[in-house]
Amino acid sequence: MPNTLKYKGSLANRITAAQERSRIEALTQQNETVILDYNEVISLSGSYADELFGVYTQRYGPQALKANLKIKGACPAVARSIGQAIQNRMPASAA
Repeated sequence: MPNTLKYKGSLANRITAAQERSRIEALTQQNETVILDYNEVISLSGSYADELFGVYTQRYGPQALKANLKIKGACPAVARSIGQAIQNRMPASAA
């Protein structure tokens, strides 16, 4: 059964994102799928997205990101921030 992590408000702090990434990494290393519920998230900064999604992609690769993390309810602006962070950290050969 996947783990669902719910967020709300504005996510903008790189330190908080690093803490969340560590929590997510611990779950995915136990072969858990993690659902990130962003239904109540108003905004997500580029630095938050980079620290969580960009660093995760750089460490584990885009396939692990797709297999282990599911994003639910992200508004277009939040989805755009996440996509940009992932794109910026992908190896040139995979982009």
